[in-house]
Amino acid sequence: MADNPAKYFDDLATTYESLIGLITADIAHHILYEVLPAPDSTAVIHDNACGTGIVTQYLEDIASRTRLYPTILATDFVPSVVEVAKRKNISVMDSQALTFLDDFFDLSITNFGIFFLPEPQKGADHIYRTLKPGGVAVVTSWKARPLMDTIKAAQRLICPGTKPFGAPWEREWSKEETLRNVLENAGFKGENIQIVEKRTDAVYEPFMRDVHMVAKAYTSMIEEWREEDKEKLGPEMLKILQAREDGLAEGLCLVAYIAIAKK
Repeated sequence: MADNPAKYFDDLATTYESLIGLITADIAHHILYEVLPAPDSTAVIHDNACGTGIVTQYLEDIASRTRLYPTILATDFVPSVVEVAKRKNISVMDSQALTFLDDFFDLSITNFGIFFLPEPQKGADHIYRTLKPGGVAVVTSWKARPLMDTIKAAQRLICPGTKPFGAPWEREWSKEETLRNVLENAGFKGENIQIVEKRTDAVYEPFMRDVHMVAKAYTSMIEEWREEDKEKLGPEMLKILQAREDGLAEGLCLVAYIAIAKK
């Protein structure tokens, strides 16, 4: 992954929902349909660092089922991702400098966005500031990404000696205390923060149907590869997965931290 998250998502925007959106959407679906109660019509909700707006889409679906329509405001700091989701009424706003009033939202959801911020603490501070007393913030991050480990293993076979794929945030944010500390430092009390883990296997079936899906989604990550090497990524990943004794799915899953914090 690029060190510049804005450029990374700008490059990825057109293929986002085919891979990254698939796995983040699976976690969002679990949160909104299985964990949180359905919002009522008085709720004001922030879909923060919203990507292509899947959280907003799910919230609108829930509202259509319950006939209770909350106010949903979605923001993201990457213009081209916002462009992809124009139909979902998303505006450009930096999560580190939200312009909303204090004590404004009943629910704030930051689904896999906090760790991409240059200053995650500023992002957490604004989540807390804009949340009403008694309001709830949901913030997610990745504990483990076996999918990326499989991609890296394939990279070593195809292009040995090249800089390993990865993200500057991945080691630090794989620790639960990183997520907890940033929320506590923002103002949330420790006893009001619950962090649970949730596994997603959303990539497994699509990958087994099309082993080239990773290369198609991560075009910027492999842009300097020769064309013949790009074609090898999916098949090499499949070989690595087939050699696993614990099953193919174990090399394609991801495990999320879901923090639910009450102000």
